[in-house]
Amino acid sequence: QQDNGTSGKQTENQQDRLSRATIQEKLSTIPVFYITDGSGTMSTDIYMSFNDAKEAAGAGTIKATSLDQIMYPLVFKRGRMRMAPPPPEVEKAEAELATTQKSYRLIPSKAAMEQTKEFNVNLSDGNLPLFVADRLAFASSRGPQVPLFLEKSDCALSYQRLRDGKSSLPEQPTIRTTTLFDTLESMEKGTRPGVGQLAFYATADDLARASELLLQ
Repeated sequence: QQDNGTSGKQTENQQDRLSRATIQEKLSTIPVFYITDGSGTMSTDIYMSFNDAKEAAGAGTIKATSLDQIMYPLVFKRGRMRMAPPPPEVEKAEAELATTQKSYRLIPSKAAMEQTKEFNVNLSDGNLPLFVADRLAFASSRGPQVPLFLEKSDCALSYQRLRDGKSSLPEQPTIRTTTLFDTLESMEKGTRPGVGQLAFYATADDLARASELLLQ
């Protein structure tokens, strides 16, 4: 089942809107991978999976950053807000946007694309599927957090772990899908309640791979 946020009339609610800074903070938890050549120019394809980037790298070098560093500045081309300095390749790409007219896009993992086949997901080029399980939430200092996973397998595993300690949950999760672009739009416009509780979750392997690359 796809929850694309388009069913029924959408109304914008000022109270539900999130600031760009808050959205950036949410995006900062997700690693992304890109390929650079000898001149420090980065690929226009930005991978959500290290293994997919490795397959495509050829003689290039794989580097990592976080999704907030490239989402609005490069993919949406809406400029950079105050945040941590970008990697040099990202900074160079931003500076050249006006003259190169390049388009940067996110590449969902092959696993995620395979997992979306059982759902009616309408993905535009460069968009990402996200998976959410009904009744799955994590406790945090800011209240309950509703996790949006980049891969269905992580969503199902997290639900199973929660159910192991909470037997009242149904044995099988009800998993729905949405997309990154729809989710960001709802955060910006306040078109869905509770968007402040949403949190993005990458795979443990990609988080570990990104940490290794950022330490180099």
